[in-house]
Amino acid sequence: MKPQDILDQPDGAQGPPELRYRAHAAMSTVYDILKNLEQVHNRRKAFIYISNGYDFNPFEDSRRKAMNERFSRLSQNGDDGSLDSDVNPFSMQGNRFAEADLVSELAELTRQANRANATLYTIDPRGLVGGPDLDEKIDMVEWQNHVTSTQNSLRVLADLTGGIAVVNQNDFEKALKRIDAETSDYYIVGYYSNNPDPLQKRRKIEVKVKRQGMNVFHKTFYTLRPKEASSR
Repeated sequence: MKPQDILDQPDGAQGPPELRYRAHAAMSTVYDILKNLEQVHNRRKAFIYISNGYDFNPFEDSRRKAMNERFSRLSQNGDDGSLDSDVNPFSMQGNRFAEADLVSELAELTRQANRANATLYTIDPRGLVGGPDLDEKIDMVEWQNHVTSTQNSLRVLADLTGGIAVVNQNDFEKALKRIDAETSDYYIVGYYSNNPDPLQKRRKIEVKVKRQGMNVFHKTFYTLRPKEASSR
């Protein structure tokens, strides 16, 4: 969504509802694809994830200002701004959980990717990001914070699954060649954990090589799948 679209949209209890809906739809689709990839065994699996990234609470101050202006106009027109109106000046209180919600959803995606032994390569199609458009009523600091948040979300998805994040750069050809190289020549190393404790659901992974001057990219952890509830 464009910044102005976000500012023009009434806030819900968890921030901009259309923004959240689109993010949930995207993440749910990716989750289902990764779940299907679990059925593919004994080979490298790469998932190229093209996205602007995610920020569940963008332009908070600008949104609050825009919301207060709408509320003020309603009051001047004789509307008391009650809760059944499409503008609720107290709805932004729920946004304090937005960052925690985003972290939780990104973590669930990376857990599923690691269970499927799939590597996420995230690509930001915006390329080298400058400032907002001149007609956008966005403070430059808020814009930079938004860009940083969205790019960091892509870095998290890549870093925690052993991939790379292609952000803030315009040389997509170089990035795609690197992804092609990483997925063309590789070794598969498998092992069985000797830790029988089912309560230790998060397992750390560390890979070391003896050859000097080598860069190793690998998954740093995996998480045991929760046991399905009994059908009784």
